[in-house]
Amino acid sequence: MKTYFYLIALASLFLFNFKCLHAQPHHFADSLKEVLKYHPKDSLKAYTYGELIWHYTQNREMLDSAKKYTDILLDYSMKLNFEPGIIKCEYYYGIIDRHKGNLQSGLQHFKNYVSHFQKAGDSSKVASGLFQAGTMYDELGEYKQSLAAYRRSLAIFTDAKYEFGMAFNFNAMAIIHRKLKNYDESIKYYQSAIKINEENQYDSELAMNYENLANVYGETDQFDTALFYYQKALDIDNRNGKKFGIASTLENMGTLYLKMDQPEKALNYQFQSLKIRKELPQRNKIAVSLNKIGQTYVALNQLNLAENYLNESLKITEELRSRPETLKNYQSLAELFEKKKDYYWANEYQKKYTLLNDSILNEEKLKQINQLETFYKTAEKDQQIELLSKENELKELKAQKQASIRNYLIGLVGILIMMAALIYYFQRNKLKSQKIIATKNEELKSIEFKRKASDLEIKALRSQMNPHFIFNCMNSINNMILKEENEDASRYLNKFSKLIRLTLENSEKSSVTLNDELSMVEAYIQLETIRFKDKIQYQILVDESIDQEEILIPSMVLQPFIENAIWHGLMHKDEPGSIKVDILEEDDQLKCTIEDNGVGREMALKLIEKSPAKTQSMGIKITEERLKLISRQKIKEWVQIIDLKDEFDKAIGTRVNISIPIG
Repeated sequence: MKTYFYLIALASLFLFNFKCLHAQPHHFADSLKEVLKYHPKDSLKAYTYGELIWHYTQNREMLDSAKKYTDILLDYSMKLNFEPGIIKCEYYYGIIDRHKGNLQSGLQHFKNYVSHFQKAGDSSKVASGLFQAGTMYDELGEYKQSLAAYRRSLAIFTDAKYEFGMAFNFNAMAIIHRKLKNYDESIKYYQSAIKINEENQYDSELAMNYENLANVYGETDQFDTALFYYQKALDIDNRNGKKFGIASTLENMGTLYLKMDQPEKALNYQFQSLKIRKELPQRNKIAVSLNKIGQTYVALNQLNLAENYLNESLKITEELRSRPETLKNYQSLAELFEKKKDYYWANEYQKKYTLLNDSILNEEKLKQINQLETFYKTAEKDQQIELLSKENELKELKAQKQASIRNYLIGLVGILIMMAALIYYFQRNKLKSQKIIATKNEELKSIEFKRKASDLEIKALRSQMNPHFIFNCMNSINNMILKEENEDASRYLNKFSKLIRLTLENSEKSSVTLNDELSMVEAYIQLETIRFKDKIQYQILVDESIDQEEILIPSMVLQPFIENAIWHGLMHKDEPGSIKVDILEEDDQLKCTIEDNGVGREMALKLIEKSPAKTQSMGIKITEERLKLISRQKIKEWVQIIDLKDEFDKAIGTRVNISIPIG
């Protein structure tokens, strides 16, 4: 009952303070502290600490208070062994580090947070962590990683139809594209964010969108449009008392006026921004303001003042290891010393700028493949995470329901156990008998399958190198010797011996590498080419992505189709013929295409009928049966034969498509 009482009290205080959250932030924090006084020592108190911390981080003026209460929450959660509270502290520490400019430390906190919820299967929290990590990567100048994180986060939020998260990601991705000078993409993403935030009246997010959109228009010299959107952002932030938003907009307006060649006006806005930022615990933003003021003093030719501000900014950015802002300071100082005609220091800062800029680019190129693969090859994992998240929610609801009716189920469970025991007793012997019969049936099926496979393999091997072919080969060699064509006879004999050796080697294996199979096929074609006086041209093409030494296929599965193409397609042509073998991998199968420009099947059948022997190769039928037996997949046609015809319906060859299961 106490727990319910505290829940009601907490809800009442939250409802009371919700309307005055923006107008009276300290009152809201005081109310949360009051609730904490009366909380029991349980997880609800941890959640209340979380609300207080989040309030302080969003305010950004009291980050030390946020850090203090995060330390308290971590200690409290560890004493309770409350894992959700412990891992939530990683998120809060990351947010605090982000606002303070401790980028490397904050990024590690978010990585820990994402890793935990990937394992736990909570996709919504993974998306939140990825968004924050993307922000840290952005400020570190690692834009490829930043975009990858944002895209993954956006995909999860889009699938969940969580518009608030979608808008945040659109805005963040637009910022990256602006920095990469992809202005059309940037505007598109800002407009997507603005549409969502205007429909839902998310004022603070709208101010950020307007300010960022104004930055794009400023960089593309659309000054009036930029000032229009800056003013809209200022109006919202002034209404809501968002100091960090006001400071950011004022700084950007100063940058715009400097670009418009109005440095005095620019300096006024920049000093207003710096004054506000010095009241906030954001050293990285102070460094930005100092750099902008330094640039403006350079434009005003007040070079000593400019040097002071730029050096102060550089000191902060180097301490924070913020490479994009350090890069800006190097560039600004190089321009300053060049204007002072101090070419030594101008050259020194230009070298530092070049080295750091090259470092950023080189690191991005080196990391691009691995980082993008790490983030993009997880679409399937994100789907699994979502499913797991739903499963976890269902389990939690089920557990709550079971807890409320457990007492009523004890008796029923006892009765069910007794009934199950009786059923088990009577069914046990029957199940044992069925199991034994099923096992025997499986064994018989397995034995029959292996027997059929062996029989077909033996038939296939016998059909490959038939005595008629061997006799023809030996007769050809003998004729060459009698005609004193010793060189041709020697070449023919070498090819013939290689083919016999490969055939015998492959016949000992149920499967061979693709490379071995193609070597045997090529030896066979070369032998036939010699016998038919070089009337046969051939080409074997294998997709570059296929590792021929790793792929295993049934042995001697291609030769029957090659033999059929030569004997029934090409040998009846007066002019030279050609065979093309094309192999690629698709859906755990090799897709092999054998194409010839022979006389076609219709003419071949007529010629077979006229032949005294009237023999047809059985190798193709046997091979197709082998493929059906070896694979457990249900495919309608393992071998597909297509007649090729020209526009006048005249046969111009045959194409055979073969699907081979990969071992």
